Amino acid sequence: MPLMTQLIISLIVSLIAYLHFKTVNGYRRKHGELAYQYYFYHFMIPYLVMWYAIFFHPLFISGPVLLPFWAGLIIGLILFVIMILISVHIEKAGFKMITHGMDIYTVFPEETRIVRGEIYGFIRHPLYLSLTFGCLALAFVANNLIAIIASILQIIPCIIAGKLEDKELIGRSGEEHEKYIQKTALLFPLRKPFKFFKLLFFFKS
Repeated sequence: MPLMTQLIISLIVSLIAYLHFKTVNGYRRKHGELAYQYYFYHFMIPYLVMWYAIFFHPLFISGPVLLPFWAGLIIGLILFVIMILISVHIEKAGFKMITHGMDIYTVFPEETRIVRGEIYGFIRHPLYLSLTFGCLALAFVANNLIAIIASILQIIPCIIAGKLEDKELIGRSGEEHEKYIQKTALLFPLRKPFKFFKLLFFFKS
């Protein structure tokens, strides 16, 4: 049941992500300067609430203990530190959680520049990677296999939302973003993992 619940919520979040990209032009045409106000209440609040439900859900899942308590706790702390480091690099690269993260620039794209430097030179959607590590961290604190599988399920909306964002960004910058896609990973830095972790931990590219 916890896995089914996590899957259903993940699919709902994916659907909201699809709809908010599909309807944003209509909000701009209908509401003008007030477009984001309506967009926030109709899409961002349910989007954030449902995504945080996915994020915290593994922590409350019980099941047969997988690891010794201290091992689960240490792995969870390591993953949580990685989540924080990724978030620091996201801000350092110029992606602001209060503006970019709240999708203000999806409604008003002309108000910002596209962020592609530093950590974005390795992966296009590090925010979703940080959520993945954070969710895994909570699953290891819960310390059971069902919680860990549930945490992995939250990758579904990460991938779907990431691909939708790429499509939207291709619409903004065309060939430039298509070339950027060819050089970087969607979510996991599989092409240059050692350079990625060097940047992550030592702030050196």
